[in-house]
Amino acid sequence: MAAWLTGQWEPEELQHGAALKAYVQAVWPEFPWQQAYDSFFAEYAPLCTVDQLEPDPRLELVARCVVETGTTAYYHTLRELSREPVLTDLLGRIRTDEVGHYKHFFQYFRQLQDGQPVGRARVARVLHARLRELRESDSDVALRHVYAHKGRLFARGDPSFEAVSRRLYALVSSRLPADQAVRMLLRP
Repeated sequence: MAAWLTGQWEPEELQHGAALKAYVQAVWPEFPWQQAYDSFFAEYAPLCTVDQLEPDPRLELVARCVVETGTTAYYHTLRELSREPVLTDLLGRIRTDEVGHYKHFFQYFRQLQDGQPVGRARVARVLHARLRELRESDSDVALRHVYAHKGRLFARGDPSFEAVSRRLYALVSSRLPADQAVRMLLRP
C-alpha cells in the first residue's frame, strides 16, 4: 500500500492541485492564489495529523473510502454544473482518479477484513464521523479562503460568507449523485 500511496495516489493528488491552480490562474488572474492557498494551508494543516487517523488500519481505510467518495461526488457535481468545456474535462478527469483511489482503498480494506474482520457498528461509526467532517471542515475551510480572497467577484451587494456558503451547498446538494455516493459508502 505504501508504494501505491507514494507512487500513484500522492502524485495524482498533487497533479489535481496543480491543474486546478493553472485553470484558476488562467480564468481568474486577479485571484491571489498563493495568498489564499497559504491561508488555507495554515488553517487546514493542523487538521491533518497522525492523531486524526483511526487507530485501526481497517477503520482508517474506511475513512479514506469516505473521503474519496466525497471528492468523487463533489467533482462529479461540479462537472455537471460547469458550462466551460476545459473545466468540465478537468473535473471529469479528477473524478475518474478519485474513483480509482476509492477502489484501491476499498481493495486494501477488503484484504484486511478477510484476515480479521472489524464489526459493522465500528465501520458505521467511522462512516458517520467522516461524513460529518467532510461538511464541517474540509469544504468549509476551502470555501472560506476563496471567499476571503475573492476581490471584486461578489461586487453586487457583497453577500456574506454564510449566504454564499448556503447557496453553494444548496446548488451542490441539488445535483449531488446521492445514489452513487450511497453505493460507495455501503460497501465497506
